[in-house]
Amino acid sequence: MQLEKQRIFGLDFLRASAVLAVIFHHSLSFTQPPAWIRFFGPLGSLGVEVLLVLSGYLIGQGLLHKHKQGRFSEPKHVGQFYVKRWLRTLPPYYLYLFIMAALFPPFLNQLIARKEYFVFMQNFAWRMPPFYAQTWTLALLEFFYFLFPMALFLSSKLVRNRLACFLVPIALFFGVPVLCRALHTQVESFEGFEQVFRKLIIYHMDTPITGVVLALIEVEFPAVWAWILRHYQLGLAAFSGSAAYFLLGCPHLASSHWLQVFFFPLVSITIALVFPLVCNWKENTTPLGAAVKSISQISYSLYVSHYFALSIGLALLIMAGIHGNQWLISYPLFGVLIVLFVYPTYRLAEEPFMRLRESKATPRSVFLPVYNAAIRAIYVHIAEPIWFALHRRPVQLGHREVLSPR
Repeated sequence: MQLEKQRIFGLDFLRASAVLAVIFHHSLSFTQPPAWIRFFGPLGSLGVEVLLVLSGYLIGQGLLHKHKQGRFSEPKHVGQFYVKRWLRTLPPYYLYLFIMAALFPPFLNQLIARKEYFVFMQNFAWRMPPFYAQTWTLALLEFFYFLFPMALFLSSKLVRNRLACFLVPIALFFGVPVLCRALHTQVESFEGFEQVFRKLIIYHMDTPITGVVLALIEVEFPAVWAWILRHYQLGLAAFSGSAAYFLLGCPHLASSHWLQVFFFPLVSITIALVFPLVCNWKENTTPLGAAVKSISQISYSLYVSHYFALSIGLALLIMAGIHGNQWLISYPLFGVLIVLFVYPTYRLAEEPFMRLRESKATPRSVFLPVYNAAIRAIYVHIAEPIWFALHRRPVQLGHREVLSPR
């Protein structure tokens, strides 16, 4: 059984390149290569933006197809969409959430202290703790996967025109983050921009929505799609400009409030402009092409597992007394460990669920009630207590400290 009904080599290339750029960027925290190697580290930040736009594009394509066929008109259709998403994204995520917690004993206390990670609330509108740090991207996408289809379904009940019912949630998902950044006080450093805007869900939801807009253009405005393809040089120049801007350290970003407000839409548009070109790339049958397809296929497992592999690699280097500047030793070790962890992750925690979600025994009849029960339990035992705790504050009564509502 094919896990991917249709693969486009150009999109595989984008996904593989972006994931490798992100892994390289993260590896810089575990070793000390020469300056000329570290210079390319910021491309990992651009790689994250590419992955976000790509995710929005693929989700937009799927939802447009379902809506056109009338398979997104009932609540059960939304539930089926959620289950198919969760069957792929949740098992590897939770696997490494438990593994990362096991690195910081006592294990159970770590899980209790990280309750928000179970419902992807670790970075909704506040800075996430320094634990399983790369999951800020996964949390952003999970919220997007959850909220956008729901908004689209509600919009379809109010607006009958297919184009208009997509434009309503698109405007919402684009406008809210831009408005939040506009109303926020200007941050005075690039690090502040990273921590306040880029890694918080509420400020960064407009990047994947750019991918949805791109999918909408492809389906509803093929003449515009064809025009972008004909003038692909402009798209390549714009994307290259974004890459150069990241490599130069994003000059003037910390000093310009309006650049901070429109940074994500501008970068997302430059990424989107290369999609018509890469979607027309022919299949590459060389060994390099096969490697690209393989990396793309396991990209999600690669993303969730690589940080753990890097952590294990660093521990081995420290035990062996090897300094971080010996990058000719550390990088081959990192590569071997990443491969050793990613394939079991994909084979055991992702591929079986991918096969399940593509089977005719869709989780609608069996797994949907299970997921409903799981989500209800998560809300009652995790989300609701977190919400309750966040809305209570300590008050001094004599020598005792008690909690009272705000």
